[in-house]
Order: sequence, then structure tokens, then C-alpha cells
Amino acid sequence: MADIEHVEREYTERWVESEEQHRNQYIPEKYQLGILADYLRSEDITFTTEARVFSYPIDILGIDGDETVAIEMKARNIGRGIEQARRDADVVDYSYLAVWEHSISTELEERFEELSIGLLSVDEDIEVIAEAESVAQQLCRKENIVKKVLDDVRDDCSVQSTQ
Repeated sequence: MADIEHVEREYTERWVESEEQHRNQYIPEKYQLGILADYLRSEDITFTTEARVFSYPIDILGIDGDETVAIEMKARNIGRGIEQARRDADVVDYSYLAVWEHSISTELEERFEELSIGLLSVDEDIEVIAEAESVAQQLCRKENIVKKVLDDVRDDCSVQSTQ
């Protein structure tokens, strides 16, 4: 019986070590962008990247019908991402933080239950872990956000397309 317990303990220790290595594996944010872009297109959300509102950078700024959306991408320093997404919530209807799926823990999910920002899990697909809530009063007029997104999208001509 002791041999079985030893094998189980050893297996558990290896599994925990493997999980820790996987969690510590750094995959840059830029790789999230393509997955998020495909997701946003599938949801018919018009968006631009690296937008600035009041000189604050926003990774993805979008419009979905008459609603505005911001997404901050983070591969590390999730706490900083939460701060940025909360700041973004002051200028858009819905603000999200996107992190790699392997970075999402029960504790992180529980924290988002208390926040007005949403949480997106990025892997091969996007999963909405926590929905964002709309802030009653935005600091920026909605039409300014819509204009910024539409102007950037119109100006983003492919180098291969003829004008």
C-alpha cells in the first residue's frame, strides 16, 4: 500500500510542477490579438487596435451596434491589466481584460465577480468568463469613440488593395 501512495504522491508532485511550468510560460500579448480579432469579426464588432482616448492607450477599441467596447490584453501583470481595463470603463460602455486561459484561476474569477469589467479567456478560442457591466456615465462622448474607430478602420487600407 505504501508503494501506491508513493507513486500517487510522486505523480501529483510532477503534475503540480508541470502545471507551474505551464503557468509560468510566457506567451506575448501580440499573439492574443489575432485570436481576439477573429472573435470580434465573428461577432460583427468593428474595431481598431492601439487606439488612444485622452492620451490613454487602449489595446482594442470597438463598436458593437450602438455600444462601445474596450479590451486590454495581458500576458503578465494581470493586476496592471485590471487597472487599465477599469480606466477604460470610464470611456466606453463595456471594458474587458483578455488573458491567456492558463492564467485564469478560481481566485481571479472570484475577483471579477466584484468588478464592473469583464474577463476574456484566450486560447484557441475566446471564452467570456465574466461579463462586463456598463458604467452609467462615460467621460468621453460615445460619438467620439465611434468616430475614432470608424476613422481608423477606413484609413487602414491593405497594402495589397488598390484604392
